Amino acid sequence: MVTPAADTRSTSPRLRLLLTLSLVVFSALLGWLNGLGRVDQMIYDRAISLIERPAPPDILIVTIDDEAINTLGRWPWPRSLHAMLLERLQSARAVGLDIVFSEADPQRTADDRQLVDAVRRHGRVVLPIVLDNLERPTRATLPLAPLAQAAAGLGYINVNPDDDGVVRRTTWTRSAGNLPWQHFALAMLRIGDDASHTEAFTQQLPANSTSLIPYAGPPGHFQTVSYLSVLRGDVPAETIKNKYVLIGAWATGLGDVFPSPVSHDVSGIAGIEIMANLIHAVRQQQILVSAQPWQTALASIVPVLLLCLALPWLSPRQAMFCSAALLIMILATSIIMLHWIDIWVPPVAALLGVAVSYPIWSWRSQEAALRYMSQEMKRLRVEYPPVLDDTQSLSLGQHVGRSLDQHVDELHRTLRHVRNLRRFVADGLDGMPDATMVIDKAGRLQYWNRPAATYFLHLGIRPPRIGEIVAPALEQALAEPETRHAVREALQPRDAHTPENSAAVTRINLEVRDRAEHDLLIRCAPIRTARGSHAGMVVTLSDISTIRQAERQREETLRFISHDMRAPQNSILALVELNHQQVPADSTSAQTLARIAHLANRTLRLVDDFIQLTRAESMSIAHERLDLVAMLHEITDDFWATAHARGITLDLQSSVPVALIYGDSSLIARALSNLVDNAVKYSPDSSPVHLRLSLGAHSWDTEIEDAGPGISSEDRTHLFDPFFRTGDARRSATGGSGLGLAFVRTVAQRHGGNITLYSEKGTGSRFVLSLPTAPEDDVYDT
Repeated sequence: MVTPAADTRSTSPRLRLLLTLSLVVFSALLGWLNGLGRVDQMIYDRAISLIERPAPPDILIVTIDDEAINTLGRWPWPRSLHAMLLERLQSARAVGLDIVFSEADPQRTADDRQLVDAVRRHGRVVLPIVLDNLERPTRATLPLAPLAQAAAGLGYINVNPDDDGVVRRTTWTRSAGNLPWQHFALAMLRIGDDASHTEAFTQQLPANSTSLIPYAGPPGHFQTVSYLSVLRGDVPAETIKNKYVLIGAWATGLGDVFPSPVSHDVSGIAGIEIMANLIHAVRQQQILVSAQPWQTALASIVPVLLLCLALPWLSPRQAMFCSAALLIMILATSIIMLHWIDIWVPPVAALLGVAVSYPIWSWRSQEAALRYMSQEMKRLRVEYPPVLDDTQSLSLGQHVGRSLDQHVDELHRTLRHVRNLRRFVADGLDGMPDATMVIDKAGRLQYWNRPAATYFLHLGIRPPRIGEIVAPALEQALAEPETRHAVREALQPRDAHTPENSAAVTRINLEVRDRAEHDLLIRCAPIRTARGSHAGMVVTLSDISTIRQAERQREETLRFISHDMRAPQNSILALVELNHQQVPADSTSAQTLARIAHLANRTLRLVDDFIQLTRAESMSIAHERLDLVAMLHEITDDFWATAHARGITLDLQSSVPVALIYGDSSLIARALSNLVDNAVKYSPDSSPVHLRLSLGAHSWDTEIEDAGPGISSEDRTHLFDPFFRTGDARRSATGGSGLGLAFVRTVAQRHGGNITLYSEKGTGSRFVLSLPTAPEDDVYDT
C-alpha cells in the first residue's frame, strides 16, 4: 500500500493568515497616513460636487460686477458710494461689507466720514479684518479706527487653501495679539440675531476649530444682485428685507477667486460666495469634518479583511466581481457618509488595499495551485506508473514547466493517464470471473462487472442500477432469513461518525446459499481514500459450489478410509490373535501370524496418520488458550514407560513456569508427540532425549534433541514431505509411515509457526517447533 504523501496544502492556512495580516497592516498604515492625499482630494472634490442642496432664500450676495465697474468707473470707488449702498440696505438683517478699509483716503476725507456715519446708522454692518497668518496669527489688520468703532462686528476673511491651492476647509476661530477673533460668517450671524445657532455650532467644532466647507452648490448657486441695481433702487425691498447681505467683488480681475471642489468647470469661486456657503453651513448646524487617522485606518481594514476572508471560497470570476463590487461600495460609502453623516473618510487607502489584495491573492493562489499540481502529478507518476503501452504518460510529471500553459498541458496528460488507469481498472473488474460490485458508504452501487449482472439475471432478479441500494436485490437472491439479515448488516450504510478502525469497515466473509442452491462466498472489502478514510466497499460473489462438493466428497473418502479400511484390519488382527493362541510360539505359523499382525498394525497407523494429516490441512483451527509447559509434561509422562523400557531419559527443561499460546490443543499435542516419539524411536538405548522450552523473539521455541544416527543432507531436503522416509527408517523395523513430520510441519504452518531441523549424519538431531506467543501473555522468569 502506498502511503499518501504529506498534503502540500497543509501550510495554506498559515500562508493565508500571513497574507491577510500583511494586507490588513498595509491598508491600516496607508489609512493612518491619509492614503494618497492628492487622489483622495480629487475624489473628495468629485463627491462634494455631487452633493447639491437648495440655496437658502435669506442669503443675498450684492456683486461688484463688470457692469457696475463700467458704469461707476475704475476701482476703488469713492467710499460715499458704499455709504449710499448701505442706505439702500437698511432693511437687511445683517450686512457683510467684504471690502478692506485699512487706510484713509486723504483726498476724500468727507467720503470716509460719510461711510462711518452710514455704518453707524445701519447698526448691523460687519467689516472684515485680515490676519497675518491663519495657522498661528500674531497680528490682525483692522479697518480704520472710526469704521471699526462704528461697525457692529468684525471678522477675519482669511482662507486656507490646501497644498494644491483648492479651498476645501476653513478655520472658524483664531487668536491674534491675545485677542479672540471669529470668522466673518460667525460675526454676521451674531449680528443677525443668530447667536444661539452660532454658539451651538462653535461648541461642536473640532479642537482646532477647522472643518471642511460644505459647499451647497457650484459657483452662482446663491441669489445675487448687482451692486449697481441696488444703488439705483432697482431691487425690490422684499428682496433685501431680513436677509443676510454680503457685498463683495465679482468683476473680472477684481475679486478674490479661489479654486474649489465645486468649481472644476470654471476658473474658481468668489470669496464672497465662500462666505455665503459658510453662513449657510452654520445656520444648518452642518459641520463637515475629516475622519481621524484611526478611523480612516479602521475603514481601510474592513473591506480588505472581508475580501481576504471571502477570496478562499470564491472562484476567480467571483473574486473579480467581488473586488469590483467592494471598490464601488467603498466609493459609495464615502459619498454616503459625506452626505448623511458629514464625515469625510478618505477612500484611497481602502481602494488601494482592495485593488492590491486581488492580484496578490490571485498570484499566491496560482503559485500554490501550480506547485500543488506539480507535486501531485509527480506523486501520481511514482505511485501509479503508466499501464500497458500508455506511451503518452511515460513522461508524466518529469518535465513540468513554469508557466500556467505548461502546467495545463501536463495536467491534460495526467488526466489522460488517470482515465487510462480507470479504464484499466474497469476492464480488470470486467475480466474477473466472480461477480463484483463497488458500493459507496451509503450502500449505493457505483460500478459492477458483467458477471454481476449475469448472476442477477439468471435468478430472475432485476439488477440494481447505478446509484441504487444493492442490499435489496442481493437479499432477493438468498433463501434463508438468517443469511438475508447477515447480508443486510454487512452492507449497511456507513455514516461519517463510523470509526475507521471499527468492525463495520473491516473485511467480511459470508458463506451463504442462494435460491438456486448454489454455495456463495460473499466477501466485502473496504475501500479507502488516499488519506485512509472509509469510502465504500468492494462486494464479490464467488460461487464455491464446486469447492464445497469436493470437500464433501473428501469427507466421505476420509470416512470410508477411517471406517471401511479399519474394519478389515481390525478383523485381521482379531483372527491373528485367535489363531496365535492355537499354534506353538516357536513355529513357523506363529512367526507368520506375528508378521501379519505387524503389517496390519502398520496399515492402521498409516490410515490414522493419513487421516490426521488431511484433517490438519483442511479442518478449522480451534482458538483456545494453551499452556505449552503443562502439555510437555503430559507428553513426557505418556512416553515415560516406552523410554524407560530402553533406558532412555526424557529431560524436560523450561525457562518459564507458564508458556501461553493460542491454538488447537489436539493438533499441537499430536505434533509434539510425533517429535518425541521419533526421538525415542531413533535414540540408542540408555541415551538422553532433551526437551527444552524457551522464549524467542515472538514465539515459544520447543526443542526436541536426541542422540540418534542423525540425518544426511540429502534426506533433510525432503524430510517433511508426505510419505518420505530416511534410509535408516526404511531399514528399521520400527520405521513409520512417512507422514508424522509432514503432519508436524502442517500444524506449525497453520498456527503461524514453523519447524526447523538441525542435524548432521552421526551427530543426532534437534527439531525446533516455534509457535507464536499469546498477545497478552505474561512471562515469568524462573
